[in-house]
Amino acid sequence: MIYFVIAGIGLALLFKRNPVSIVFNIRFKVPYVMIGCFLIQLVLAILAVQTNSQHPVLLGITFLGMLVSLFLNRHLYGVKWIFSGTLLNVLSLLLHGGLMPVSETAMRLAGFEDMGFDSDSRHQLMKTSPFWWLGDWIPFITPLGRNYVLSIGDLVIGIGLILFIIKNSRRKGWDE
Repeated sequence: MIYFVIAGIGLALLFKRNPVSIVFNIRFKVPYVMIGCFLIQLVLAILAVQTNSQHPVLLGITFLGMLVSLFLNRHLYGVKWIFSGTLLNVLSLLLHGGLMPVSETAMRLAGFEDMGFDSDSRHQLMKTSPFWWLGDWIPFITPLGRNYVLSIGDLVIGIGLILFIIKNSRRKGWDE
């Protein structure tokens, strides 16, 4: 997701907008719900690495909390895209036992041949499922060597992030 944020900031600057103005320009409804869910997801990721444990139910609850927060903020430009992408990812989690399925082929193409899922808080290898297309199957190769495997939901979220940054940045001077 960081590349989508960087792209949004770069495009905002290209269009002579001030991306820093978002901080002063936007008022989120229930921001602590989204922040809290994100922090819980970070803790779950750390726990997964340290204890080789997965907590799909708790992870699902945090995603539902994010959906509620995004829904309440749908009036902000780009948030409907972010909400839709998150909804696709949550649907994939629900259909696959609380863990996001990942294509082994896409992992190999992205350079993750030896990646195991013992220390991953939210992924599993993709098995036969009619809903495989909701999982992570799109290799995203970056020029910096930090590659990813994305889902359709991740791409929709990324588009939403870019739109959010561009459209919610002020066009006028940098000091406003």
